Amino acid sequence: MRTLRAGGLSFGVHVRGDGPRLALLLHGFPDDAGSMLPLAERLAAAGWTAAAPYLRGYPPSDAAPDGRYGAAALAQDVLGLIEALGRRRALVVGHDWGAVAGYAAAIADPDRVARLVTLSVPPPRVFVKNLVRHPTQLARSAYMGFFQLRGLAERAVRARDMAFVDGLWTRWASSFTPPPGRLDEVKRTLSAPGALEAALGYYRALTWPARADLPLALGRVPVSTLVITGEADGCIAPAAFDRLDDGFVAPRRLVVLPGKGHFLPLEATDDVARLVLEHASSAKGL
Repeated sequence: MRTLRAGGLSFGVHVRGDGPRLALLLHGFPDDAGSMLPLAERLAAAGWTAAAPYLRGYPPSDAAPDGRYGAAALAQDVLGLIEALGRRRALVVGHDWGAVAGYAAAIADPDRVARLVTLSVPPPRVFVKNLVRHPTQLARSAYMGFFQLRGLAERAVRARDMAFVDGLWTRWASSFTPPPGRLDEVKRTLSAPGALEAALGYYRALTWPARADLPLALGRVPVSTLVITGEADGCIAPAAFDRLDDGFVAPRRLVVLPGKGHFLPLEATDDVARLVLEHASSAKGL
């Protein structure tokens, strides 16, 4: 693992391959960069440099000293990591919160994000509007409200060897069994001092967004984007991707993978890698 500096923070980054094109792979919650490694290895085998950082607040990456976990901070991290890896442009692939970070980075500086692939999460502006159209998503997303309860949420997630984490993985991908030891590694990441508070800070930033966050969180994406979701995702239903065009001012494509749940980097590694490489094949300047 490498340690890179971006935006005043240190990031732990897994790097696979040494090809001329860079793919930046961003994980979500409750997860860590280890879940992006199978995809990184597929891309490295195809001639890419694939880098999978631990997001801010997820050890060994630094927590935000100012407590910023909103869209503007995440965009700054993505763009800073591209630079720290010695590149001007990159393919960005984000899952869950990593997708939110990817959308924000593409809006902040579309010249730096050559192509975008997002997994399991629509653009936030689309998600918010579909909450009104499809209120059953509110029940699926109730955990976001629970995470606003400082102290209580942390205690609940930590209880019984983080059984809450096991429960989310089971509900969000009911037909998928994670690789042996994967959830143990995720729990170790989230058990480090301050890590869980930081991870929940992403959700708390939704409630009290900074002024700089709003245009990046709710803007339209100006970069050619492939959006992939699972038909059986127990976290964000396919209906949350309705009227997807409202989230973009650039070409976009939606792929729904039959029978797959929320954790696509592990559940559908080969399918995702194939789709990513197809999407990136026409990108210029990579």
